[in-house]
Order: sequence, then C-alpha cells, then structure tokens
Amino acid sequence: MASTLSLHLMCPVCLSDFNDPVSLPCQHVFCKQCITSYLESIEGAHKCPECRQNFTRQDVKGNRVLRNVVDAVQQQRKTKQQTPRTAQELLCSEHEEQLKLFCENDQRLVCLICKEGEKHRGHDFKPVKEAMKISENVVRKALRFIVDGNKQVDDMILIQVLEITKSKSANLLNFVYHISSTIHNVNAQERAKCLEEKLHAQFNKMHDFLREKEKEIMRQLQKAANSAEKSMQQNASLLTKLQINGNNQVSVLESGLTICQPETFLQWWSEEGFPLVDKITLSENKGKESALASKFKSRLDGAKVINDHFTLGPYETDLPLIVWRDMLGPVKHDLSDTSTIDKDLKLAIRKDSHLQSQGEDYFAKFQNFHNGYKDNYVENIQPGQMYWEVDIGVEPGWERGLTVRYYPKEKNGSLWQTFFSKYFENISLSVKNDRVYAVRGSEETLIVSQIIPRRVGVYVDSEKRQVVFCNADKMSLIHTVCCGDE
Repeated sequence: MASTLSLHLMCPVCLSDFNDPVSLPCQHVFCKQCITSYLESIEGAHKCPECRQNFTRQDVKGNRVLRNVVDAVQQQRKTKQQTPRTAQELLCSEHEEQLKLFCENDQRLVCLICKEGEKHRGHDFKPVKEAMKISENVVRKALRFIVDGNKQVDDMILIQVLEITKSKSANLLNFVYHISSTIHNVNAQERAKCLEEKLHAQFNKMHDFLREKEKEIMRQLQKAANSAEKSMQQNASLLTKLQINGNNQVSVLESGLTICQPETFLQWWSEEGFPLVDKITLSENKGKESALASKFKSRLDGAKVINDHFTLGPYETDLPLIVWRDMLGPVKHDLSDTSTIDKDLKLAIRKDSHLQSQGEDYFAKFQNFHNGYKDNYVENIQPGQMYWEVDIGVEPGWERGLTVRYYPKEKNGSLWQTFFSKYFENISLSVKNDRVYAVRGSEETLIVSQIIPRRVGVYVDSEKRQVVFCNADKMSLIHTVCCGDE
C-alpha cells in the first residue's frame, strides 16, 4: 500500500515526491519548479505535459492538501526508520533468550539454546557485532551498485519521457533540446512507418516462400505417391512371373510322378526332371549320391511385398523446423555483391558493390567454393544481416566456414585499407576433444552442455555488430558474440 501511495505522490516530470505541488485545470499535478521550467522553455500555447490540454500561467494553482499529504508521508517514513526495536523483538521466540549469535548458514539470529539444538547442528556462528560488520559491508556495496543503477535508469526514463513528448508535439522540441542534447532527431511516427513498410516487405517475401514451399512439398508428395504405386506394380509383375514359373515347375514334376514304368520315368528324369532339380539345388549339395540329401534354394530370395507406405522423410515429423531453416535462404543478402581477396591478397571489389562509409566496422568471411573453404580467400559482408550454414566435418575447410573476421572501425579508413589492416579479430566456433568452444581472438570460451552439432548456422548482423552461432538442425542458439566497444 505504501508503494502504491508513493506512486500517486510522484511528479511525472522529475519522478520524485512532489515539491510544492501545483495543479492545472485538467487536475494534473506537478512540482512548482518543474512546471515553471517547462513554461520558460516553451513559446506559444502551453499544453499539459500529461494530457496536452491548453492552460495559461494564471491557471497554475498551489495544491495545499496534496502538499500536506506529502509532508505527512515523508514524516511517517522518517519515524518508521528511527523507531528502535523493542526488547521483545530481540528475544528468541522459542526459548525467550537473548539473541546473542548469528547463524551464517541460516542467516538469522539465534540464542545460545538454539545453537545446541538439532536444527543448527554443524552450523557456523558469529557474535552479533562481528556479523553486523560483515553484513554492513555487503549492504554498502549493494547499495552503491543499486544507486548507480538507479541513476542510469533515471536518465533513461527522462530521455524516454522526452522522446514520447517530442513525438506528440513539435512545440516541445526546444524543451527537449534544452534538457538533453543526446535525443535522436528522428520522429517516432516516421520511423514506425518505415519499419512497417520494411516488415510488410519481409513478411510478403516469407509468405511467397511458404506458398512456393507448399507447392514444392505437394509435388514431392504426389511424386512419392506415384513412385510408390509404380514400385508396387513392378513388384506385382515380378511376383506374377515367379508364380507362373513355379506353376510350370510343378506341372513338370507332377507329370513325372504319374509315370509308373521305371525306364520311362528315368528317361523323363534325364531329360526333364534332373535339369529342373539341378537348377534349384544348392551348389554345395550337388554331386551327392542321394537326391534326398539335397537342399534347394528358394525362388523367393529377395522377393517381398511392398506395402502402400511411403515417406517424405523429416518433412513428416519436423516440417516447421525444416521449412524455417530453408526459409532463412530468401532473407540472405546477395552474395554476388561482395568484395573479395584472392590467395595473393589482391582485393577485388565488384562494380555494383556498395562500399560502407569510412570509419565503420567491417565483417568478412571465407569464401565457399565448390571444393570447400580456402585459406586467404576472404569476402566482405555487406551492411545488414547475412546467414550461412556449415556441415561440421564434411565440407573441406569447414573450420574456416565457421570463422568471421571482425575489423574494428578506423578513423578515415576505407574498405581497402581495412582489409589490409593487421588489426582484426577472428570470431569462430571450434571443436576440440569432443567439446565446443567459442573463440574470439586468443580467448576461448567452453560452451557448457553443448553437444557437437551436425550442421551449424552462422548469422552476422553488421548493424548490431553481433555474430550468432546456432544449431541449424534444431534451430537452437549455441553462442552469441557482441563486437565493438565493450
């Protein structure tokens, strides 16, 4: 409740308790000093910083009731802070003994009886004064940290409030400039419109890709169905031939069994029976005296029934994941618009390549040829975003495929000068001893609990100066490297 009350007693301009509060006709309240500074910085009509309703200097009235409430709340805070603890609070609630020790394990006051109890067996204790000094040091450090953070937050809030106010009314531009020279000059609505157009274009590109991908997968589905049907028909034809062949063999053998005369039977055996039986006898049993000992090879070896099941592979189980990975392709930048350095370190820049401005950061990657990545073949990465994937252990020179070169900005430095500069960092992902490491320059960082991925995606955002490594199969993050000023 106290926290809620404090919010109602906070000036929306300085974000502190009201100091000599004054009211406007719209019932909004501000510190007198805050509204005075506002009036002095604005020319023309004056509008309430909260609701934009017009008012004049004569409309500013003191608010005595609110001032008394603020004074009362502030006095209550001081009284609460200065109120000493009662003797009852300093007694053990269980044993009614004085709390003379501090348990470091449980971080609480205990009495001498508590110390000997089972609950605190094996714990470490300190006298209350000694424990207080230790805790005070911790509190002071935490306080300094929080205060510093609050100052930064206050500055950001002030700038944000001014940004919001600036986007609502051009009349406040002078006030904004008077308060802070760090505020950006781009109108929020114009930026929103540009971003909206850009997002629409990106979504349209993704929609087109998804529609084409759906058609492609449907074609694959129909092709797989036709292929499965064709395979089943061919298999049925093969089984039919085996059936006819078997029926013919049965007819031949049955015809011999109808012969009663030994001579006639042996004649049949020599001409028809034996060739047939010899053809189906296993080679290791041929030549044995007794035909009864013969073992035959089956005509059905390799024959099987093909069911109507066919599969599209991972598309059936991981369709969203695979399509998402494939969809990264349409948003890649055109790789033909690049600058390259060949093996003789001669820089080649295409005529249609858009050079970055002087004094900017540069990123570069090793070129991927049909036979893998090569040493000393480096191409610059254009401003914006770029993504590529590397198969670990498969592509020749795959280690270079996972390497991004970062060239920090140099004052008045051109792209030519930057690429020949010795001042660059290699940012990469390496695999050693079945472990994955993120490498930046000479520093290696072990990626804990990271299994070695089969395929790694590399995403470079030159505007944000970030290099991101991800598992391309699972589309899960592996590591992010932030470049530039730290």
